[in-house]
Amino acid sequence: MTLFKTCSAALLSVGLAVSGFAAKPAMAQDMDIAKAQDLVRLLFAKHTARFQAGDTPLMNEPGLMKRFLVDCLAVEGLQGRLQFDPIYGAQDADISDLRVFADPDAPILRGAAQIHLAFSNFGTPRLFIYTLIKAANGEWQINDIYSDDDGWTLTGLMREGGIANVSCDPGAEVTLFDPPAGNTQATNDSGMEDGDLPAHMDGGQMAARPTGSDPDADVGMEQGDTPAYTDGAGGSDLVFIVDASGSMWGQVDGTAKISTAKQALTGLIGDLGASTNVGLIAYGHRREGDCGDIETLLPVANHSPDAIGLAIDGITPRGKTPIAAALEAAASTFPAADRQANVLLISDGRETCGGDPCAAARALSVQGIKTRVHVVGFDLSEEESRALQCIAEEGNGNYYAANNAQEFVDAVNKAVRATEEETAALSEPEPRPLHQAKAYFIETFDGPEIDTAWSVTNEVAELKALDGKGALFIAASGKKDNYDHAEAMNRLELDKQLPDGDFDLVLDLRMALQTGREHVWLSIAEDPANQIGALFWADWKGCGPALHLSLSKLSGEAGAKPENTGFDISLFGGPMVDNICSKAPRAYGDQILEALYTDGATLRLKRRGRKVTAAVEMQLPAFEDYEARIVTVETEPVTALRLSGKPGIFAGQWSKAAPGESHYFLERFAIEEIAQ
Repeated sequence: MTLFKTCSAALLSVGLAVSGFAAKPAMAQDMDIAKAQDLVRLLFAKHTARFQAGDTPLMNEPGLMKRFLVDCLAVEGLQGRLQFDPIYGAQDADISDLRVFADPDAPILRGAAQIHLAFSNFGTPRLFIYTLIKAANGEWQINDIYSDDDGWTLTGLMREGGIANVSCDPGAEVTLFDPPAGNTQATNDSGMEDGDLPAHMDGGQMAARPTGSDPDADVGMEQGDTPAYTDGAGGSDLVFIVDASGSMWGQVDGTAKISTAKQALTGLIGDLGASTNVGLIAYGHRREGDCGDIETLLPVANHSPDAIGLAIDGITPRGKTPIAAALEAAASTFPAADRQANVLLISDGRETCGGDPCAAARALSVQGIKTRVHVVGFDLSEEESRALQCIAEEGNGNYYAANNAQEFVDAVNKAVRATEEETAALSEPEPRPLHQAKAYFIETFDGPEIDTAWSVTNEVAELKALDGKGALFIAASGKKDNYDHAEAMNRLELDKQLPDGDFDLVLDLRMALQTGREHVWLSIAEDPANQIGALFWADWKGCGPALHLSLSKLSGEAGAKPENTGFDISLFGGPMVDNICSKAPRAYGDQILEALYTDGATLRLKRRGRKVTAAVEMQLPAFEDYEARIVTVETEPVTALRLSGKPGIFAGQWSKAAPGESHYFLERFAIEEIAQ
């Protein structure tokens, strides 16, 4: 660990050419494809939000669609002129089972990305293939949509509809993250030229899918199509059963109960242990009045948080409450009888289909000596609460009652924490005493807006957006985009008083190393010159990028370079990987950087008495001779006699960055009170 104190010297030395990292084509392509998937997913989320709100279709507004489509396809009133919705491939929609993934055989073909978007509409499976090309600024833009079910292309429909076909100028493209100055008006009505389509779409034809191939292999819903099941000692299986009966549309604290449930669940899935396999069952979400409407949305497996979040987000309340049958369905989802198995039932009512859920819970609990059935009851009468409490008692589990939104969030977190503590107790005969954390404030970035307590300094709206899947996307570029610069863009500040005692500021994030000068700052700030914070950052070594964790205390006069005191840990100098410029460690370091973009990390600023530290936690992947493991690194403390200012988040770029943008996804922020 390095102690540093500097007034004017830059925190980072100049690295060597960025081409050192660009020479890792497999990793670069994977990250590039992930960005193409994010663009398609965000388009679908924004389109769906408008559809559900009854607003003007997104496809009819070229100023917005230029952020997603090549500019010449963003035509005024396009959906109306086509008399057709090309996103859903239908006039009406009831969407479930949404999946977004790269083409399994050719994710990039002739320079174009091929992204599949699959979902069910009124129970009928649909598959669309989006092709994306690069604009001059290096960002992906959608240049066509192909319906695998019906054989049409968006450009073909435009031609048939008599919409002018004009070739785009890539140099003038407006993109989601880089709208050129002065290019805010709609361009000419247009389509695409034949030569702009990848070969497999020429002439409106789609190449046959290879026999035996499975485009849903990474995200499918069948047992054999899911991610690998994680077995072994110390792990557990957890199945969520979500009530999607019609009553879940009822409101508590001005918000639909189903919305509160989704927010709570998506907010905690990223915090589950790496050895926890997750399954998801919903009932009442497809048909009204059907007691057989029970579906295993995700079989028990080691799903990514994104996959779980998408499945949760697709649940829409409609029907009845067959709790007993849902518990019986859960009994068949656990692949291993010798692991800790937990069911967490979330319901706002009692059984309405004549079953005996208490008996079903009893049968489930005796299925294995490590099986528990936990229940969270939401907005229940005393009679309903007693009925659900019986389920927990017979299932050898715990019952948690919640009468408002915050109690519900707390209850779900307590229930999940209880399952993890049970697993730890079984695997560790003498568990260590733990500090208890209580949620003081939580922001999950689920939308449609962030909490009103947030404010944004030097806001540039075009460089940030809620991505529709539980994250706030931020793009950063420019010489002034440093965490200690007064003119830094899109600095988030939370107008909320900090707890009096010990606490953690917690930020779950993902970032892609594109310039080698990315940094995320989690802080308590009076102003840019007077802050204390945790800094998670990257620099360039001769062999490629490296990660660091710093604790920085800034003090100074406004407008002057502040004094910077704190500690720095080189994460690629031992804690995560050592000897980074040797062949095998360099390859593993690149895998860690890829995992930082796909799976993310948790950054903390921790106060204990007068001591403040920075910490980061990350699940490292398995690779060749390196085993998968969770790494937690914490700095030495600095003393802060008083902490004044507002909690804040900043995602930026050092002034020595290579040309280009830095991209970040903020997935969850929390203030946790720590009880001894």
